[in-house]
Amino acid sequence: MTDGDDRTESRIRAAFNEEQRRAEADLQLEPLAPRARPRPRLAALLAAAAIVVVVAVGTAGVIGSLPGRVSGGPSEAPTASSTPTPGSSAEPTPTEAPTATLLPRPTVDMTGRYPDGIPSTFDGQPVIRWDAALAKRDTATDATTFLTAVWLNIPVGFFMCPASHADPSAPSTTWLIDLGCRLDYVSAEAGGTPTTQFGVTTFLFYKGELTTGPAIMRVHVHDPRATQCGYQKAICDRMIVVDDIVWSGDAVTDPHPLSVADVMAATTQVSETSGLRAPGPSVFGCGASATEGLIMCPAMTPGASYTSPVAGAVVLPSVDALARALPAYTPGVDGALGPSAVLWTEGGSLGSWVYRWLIVDNVGIIVRTDDGDAAADRAFLTKLFAALKAQETGS
Repeated sequence: MTDGDDRTESRIRAAFNEEQRRAEADLQLEPLAPRARPRPRLAALLAAAAIVVVVAVGTAGVIGSLPGRVSGGPSEAPTASSTPTPGSSAEPTPTEAPTATLLPRPTVDMTGRYPDGIPSTFDGQPVIRWDAALAKRDTATDATTFLTAVWLNIPVGFFMCPASHADPSAPSTTWLIDLGCRLDYVSAEAGGTPTTQFGVTTFLFYKGELTTGPAIMRVHVHDPRATQCGYQKAICDRMIVVDDIVWSGDAVTDPHPLSVADVMAATTQVSETSGLRAPGPSVFGCGASATEGLIMCPAMTPGASYTSPVAGAVVLPSVDALARALPAYTPGVDGALGPSAVLWTEGGSLGSWVYRWLIVDNVGIIVRTDDGDAAADRAFLTKLFAALKAQETGS
């Protein structure tokens, strides 16, 4: 086994461990129960001593249908066998991160839209927010459809799920399918806490692909098919049934002030071998995770070393959305060098590495720093920070 194999396995194991810790923390707050069936394809990858299940979420179509959200980028990560340190002796080593004033978003017409850019009407029908849709579960008297504005969070990558067991008495036609993981899809606002879907919402009858980002859904309650749920009939009758997604974002709701294309340009400028891929079917997780975030990762090539200190990225719709999704992290270079920014560490024959969040406006970058060279780390983080800020100004 090569050093590259060791680092790749260590990196994947760290991502697994992080997701397992999240799952365990979630279970302490809310016991695991069967959940509504998701539309994305799930493939079981690993079972460990009947305690955890590793699941890979198929990501086909995760981004492709979102207008103007993604531009092209590198299709393959480099496969060189050496891993350089984040900085070099030729780089300056500033003691302060460059300061930059966040430019206001270009003026857009918000007529007929909510503050986050989602239309308040669609095809002449009112669009209610998610909290109001939840309230309709108690007030609706029939199955009349209505439109609701939400932010969808479709998970990608590898994550750990505690094992669970289906109720053997449950009918095969139940809407509450037990797959071990509870994937929360719907948030009222970008970066906010997703609503637990079990017993609340079902995408069972929606035939399209789910995409991360803003959406207007056509839904109803009191579905007559609830009679198929057997002893769970009352639960199914009260659930919000998603019929269709009629709108999935436009230029007004695209990420700002930094876009996916901006992140790819800035990271490539600072590290030519960064190899970040635009969100899509080829992205399977690299530790970058945030509610409603568009995930960008290098290609995972077995046996190949990662030659860039840029290990992943997540792009949120706005600065406020990122603050909601990653509230524990401090923006800027100093924040990235603080102990609270550390995601995980790994070691090998070539040295010890610390993976950190660098938060810049609506973007989080995972940077692999050298545990023994703080000056080089600061130089690289400062350079990357400045490159991202330059993308905002177009300079």
